[in-house]
Amino acid sequence: MAAAGLCCSHQARPGPLGRLSRQQASRGAATVERRTARLPLCRAQAGPSRPFGGLPDGAGRQQPAPSQALAANAHVGTPAEQQAGEAPPVAEQAAALRALLQQLGRAAMYADKTAILLGLPAVRAFFSSTREGRLVAQELDDLPPKDAYCLAALPAIYQGHVLSLIPTGVPVSPALAKLGAALARVEDFYDSLGGLVGYQLQCLELLAAGGSPHGAGSSSLDSTSSSSSGGSIEESLCSTDDAWPAAALGQGALGSSGSDTEFLVPVGLDLASPAQQREAAAAVAAGIAALPALAEIYPLGGAGDRLGLQCEQTGESLPTAVLQYCGRSLLENLLRDLQAREYLYWKLHGAQHTTPVAIMTSAAKGNHWRVEQLFEQADWFGRGASSFRLFQQPLVPMVGAQDGRWLLQNPLQVMMKPGGHGVIWKLMIDAGVFDWLGAQGRQAAIVRQISNPMAGTDNTLLALAGAGFPGRRSFGFASCERAVGAAEGMNVLAKEQCPVPSSSSSSSSNDSRNNSSSSSQWRYRVTNVEYTEFERLGMADASIDEASTQSVFPANTNVLYVGLQAVERAVRGSMAAGSTDAVLPGMILNTAKTVTFADPLAGGAQRSVPAGRLECTMQNLADCLAQSFESPLESCEERAGLDTFLVYNQRRKVTSSAKRKLKPGSTRISQTPNGSFYDLQAGDGERRNAADVLANYCGMAVPELGSVSKYLEAGPGFVFLAHPALGPLWQVVGQKIRGGSLAPHSELQLEVAEVCLRDVHVQGSLLVHADAALGHIEQRPAPRGSSAASSRPLLDRLFTAGSGSQAGAMPPGASSSEGSSSSSSSAESGGGGGYSQPCDFSAPPSCEGGAMEARLVFSQRCGRLRLHNVRVANRGVDWGHADNVWWRHSLVRHEACRVLLRGMSEFEARDVTLPGDLTFEVPDGHRMLVTAGPDGAPHVQLQPLSHPSWQWQYRMGSGGEVQLELLEIESAADA
Repeated sequence: MAAAGLCCSHQARPGPLGRLSRQQASRGAATVERRTARLPLCRAQAGPSRPFGGLPDGAGRQQPAPSQALAANAHVGTPAEQQAGEAPPVAEQAAALRALLQQLGRAAMYADKTAILLGLPAVRAFFSSTREGRLVAQELDDLPPKDAYCLAALPAIYQGHVLSLIPTGVPVSPALAKLGAALARVEDFYDSLGGLVGYQLQCLELLAAGGSPHGAGSSSLDSTSSSSSGGSIEESLCSTDDAWPAAALGQGALGSSGSDTEFLVPVGLDLASPAQQREAAAAVAAGIAALPALAEIYPLGGAGDRLGLQCEQTGESLPTAVLQYCGRSLLENLLRDLQAREYLYWKLHGAQHTTPVAIMTSAAKGNHWRVEQLFEQADWFGRGASSFRLFQQPLVPMVGAQDGRWLLQNPLQVMMKPGGHGVIWKLMIDAGVFDWLGAQGRQAAIVRQISNPMAGTDNTLLALAGAGFPGRRSFGFASCERAVGAAEGMNVLAKEQCPVPSSSSSSSSNDSRNNSSSSSQWRYRVTNVEYTEFERLGMADASIDEASTQSVFPANTNVLYVGLQAVERAVRGSMAAGSTDAVLPGMILNTAKTVTFADPLAGGAQRSVPAGRLECTMQNLADCLAQSFESPLESCEERAGLDTFLVYNQRRKVTSSAKRKLKPGSTRISQTPNGSFYDLQAGDGERRNAADVLANYCGMAVPELGSVSKYLEAGPGFVFLAHPALGPLWQVVGQKIRGGSLAPHSELQLEVAEVCLRDVHVQGSLLVHADAALGHIEQRPAPRGSSAASSRPLLDRLFTAGSGSQAGAMPPGASSSEGSSSSSSSAESGGGGGYSQPCDFSAPPSCEGGAMEARLVFSQRCGRLRLHNVRVANRGVDWGHADNVWWRHSLVRHEACRVLLRGMSEFEARDVTLPGDLTFEVPDGHRMLVTAGPDGAPHVQLQPLSHPSWQWQYRMGSGGEVQLELLEIESAADA
């Protein structure tokens, strides 16, 4: 593999951008060749991992020359912002900051950097000739050196207006301390750019370039010329599977060619293809076996503005992670999916492994605090606090598109938002997360986004891990079909032809074929191209055939596999080189959206301005993980075997997000909680997730869900919800449930894993809940400072309203407004206001060493449900009630048959009808048997239970399938 982060085409100079005409697109273009170009970054010569210096005073470096001497020359050629007047043009600002950054790079300590800034005439004038400047100057000496430096830098980087409004009576010291600390976090994270000054310089350069390092968009791919394409899609598709019909071959999908980079349709394992079922089963089996070496990574730091979620008690904004979806938070849904895979491993191998989970939060909307309190309230979901690592993503200033000025939220408070999930890789180094995972023997990780609860469906994640881990591959994508014109990225196979560096030899190539006489090498990577890049790159978003709306390219879903060592090596290499390639992959400044806010500089008047912040995308780290070969890869097998790879599945098993609010009256449910729940069930004549598993795997008769408009008007045709450990593989569910039916407007909920249903017919509601679905709870010593709450069912309590008007209020020092504007645009808010839900984040007290915490232990001491030839008949859900919220699973019922399983207990019913509103509660250590009495009414028998009367035995079949056998255990009931 070539060195991480070194893309030979980055050496090319930018040239005219090519654009593909419709005539060109229709001529069968299959590849587009593009050269890349990057803006040059000013890099000072300093330490390898902090190229701009910035060490704390006295931190192991030789004392520099006196700061007065440094300051004497610092202002030459480096103008700073004046107190009054408009900022100069963006290009002039960038030139000034570039020179300033070079001067600052010569200083080893923050005190000397501050002295350089204070030596600038305009900065000195700001702090000496204005009331606000003098107030700030008086406080600088009392702040940490880094924080003081960041405040002193504001006039120098044309942001003096941030300090120019200090109303009388405002406590200056705490306000400046908070502002300085927030800017210091930006200084720390963007150290490879030059810290706070480098962040602003990069924003200015991107504004001048049109939003990306290449003039528009965000990809690291660019072009220098355009010409007609000479390739064909048949060469790049290499597949006649149903997901990619043969009719697509020969259709024009890509743009121009003629230089160095081609975009090909990536080849990968297709889990939905009947022709690849053996390979799919093998990947699933490998994914199960790899579980002890895997971790999970959840980027939760986004602001979630489009969802507009609020606490109904306080009106405070809530992060997406706590959105109630199917009766529990989105965060708990992800953890339950993980728990189900761990349970499957335990059933097959007899060993319980607790997967470490790294979670990136942010300060936006109290994100970090609320997530932490959610964990503490739920006793860390029985996993223990030590199995989680929470680390905060920095918030970054919002920059006006016209003049580069930062937007203000309040006096001395910059409007700041998360800088995109691409910061996660460097942040994992800064926060020691890679070291933490490595110490636990974890070699790879699955990455999931909080707003997508669908990725854990069936075999997607297991197969993705199984496709990546055995070969220790570096980076993988779970992909699916994509609609033409969709506002989402797509996965491509990028092929670059590069000159062989003069110092290279044949032994350095990844290609085992000896072709040392070649003057070129070919670099390949599966990567992501955002939809905003298509036009710039000349890529026609064409369909697979004229009659289809499916794009020839698959969708990027941000469900990822990462080889931890490969990713860490790439990021550290980029940091050492002072490059942004792996530190800030896919960097972009998106100013297309208008931000509406109350401007404190205008007396609180509402203003709407185009603005954005520096963002990057975690999936584009793949661009730094390319492999080099001495000759082109001609076969599909060779391309499918790259270290960067892709696994296909049906879209409904990979992604259906809940990231924006449904606008009133709209039927566009994509990316809304309404649409996600619709995909979770079924739809429009297609057997989707719930309908598919029940009908095609379990043989149960189920009704149609109905069209989108009918669903929004009158609710779904049925509801089926189950604990993920019922499977999680659908082939497992199909062995536990067989036959029966679900009548229209009926509800089946199985919050239990050990289930045996045969010919069960439900008309109305059947609700089964086991408070010990997977095993029992043990109290174990908790690490110092972790939660010590008492044992309770592993469900969060977000749907339980707190008491009092302050329920859910954040503690002192946390602010729901931090990181978000006081009024966002209608496009971001989703229209009609946001969702509201109860919230109670009053955390149990922190405990000292020696306290206990609840740990879930997989065992036979769990609840069991067994129904044979049973009919459930009741009035069920009031389907037309106005208060029903289907996706939240907040429903009004007339009647229901409820089965509550406490601890180790069993409920069994045979050859009986269960009519009307019934509740069966089975105590811990008991078995309840319900049969038909002489009059046909249910007859209940309750017996003590010393151990289970039956259990499922799992084993792995020779073809990679999971096979179940029902074992009857004699003498289960005590006499």
